[in-house]
Amino acid sequence: MPDSPFVSVVVPVYNDPEGVKDTLHALVDQRDAPGFEVRVVDNDSTDETMQVIEAFAADHPEIYCHTETEIQSSYAARNTGIEHAGGDVIVFLDADVVVERTCLRDISRTFEGSDVDYVGCNVQMYNPGETDTFWTKYDLAMGLPVEHYLRRKRFAPTCALAVRREVIEAVGTFDDELVSGGDKEFGNRVSEAGFRMGFAEGIVAKHPARTSLKRNIQKSTRIGKGQVQLWAGYGLAAHPVSYTRYLPPDPRRVRNRRDAQFDLVSIYLAEILLKYVQSATVLYLYLKRLLKRVSGDTT
Repeated sequence: MPDSPFVSVVVPVYNDPEGVKDTLHALVDQRDAPGFEVRVVDNDSTDETMQVIEAFAADHPEIYCHTETEIQSSYAARNTGIEHAGGDVIVFLDADVVVERTCLRDISRTFEGSDVDYVGCNVQMYNPGETDTFWTKYDLAMGLPVEHYLRRKRFAPTCALAVRREVIEAVGTFDDELVSGGDKEFGNRVSEAGFRMGFAEGIVAKHPARTSLKRNIQKSTRIGKGQVQLWAGYGLAAHPVSYTRYLPPDPRRVRNRRDAQFDLVSIYLAEILLKYVQSATVLYLYLKRLLKRVSGDTT
């Protein structure tokens, strides 16, 4: 396919040797792909992650290893990947996401055959373990409704996102100060600039479900921190003391899930718990900001 766009895949990673191994195995096994490169960016890992990347790079000339050690942020790591990427299309994949063997071919054809500029892939959760925990079932049930995010919130998650290079040249890179929500902030810039967004239902990216309460609480806490940043910096989140933050989640979030095998009442109760973890994080950080302002602390 001589006229197909050259594709750069950017993979940020921090302390996840098994996850990045799974992702790179999938990428080196692509079939009928256009010209492509993989820019893996290690975000100052403290385990054997770097050795895993270097081993792949030694065996596969399309894989390049970079580091981002100044800023501990997945968005900073993605920006480092963008800096080195040479592709006409840049694909962002998280280091633990597994794609099908025709993924890059299908992404290339999507951009080649339409005027779409920004494409969210169909992210499907899967159980990474041998046994089902309740929290695995919760994550499988809730998933990542990418089409909904694109239609209602004007963004797609960066775990499986593809954009034309000219989009980034026009709107800039990710805000590396955000701990969460950088995909939403970037997507809103893309939308406001008038670029065309699309959802590729047939391009599947498989994301491992979280298997424990601890990991789901960590996610909710991180999202809460990002919500305060999005509110304060961009007006892209509700005010920290808005009543909507302290209402129970809309039951339709659970009722509309396709898979009927789950106990929807239990899933909804878990959703309530995690929403209030997020809301408590938002309120705590907001009150902390107020106290600093009252005390005159501008640091």
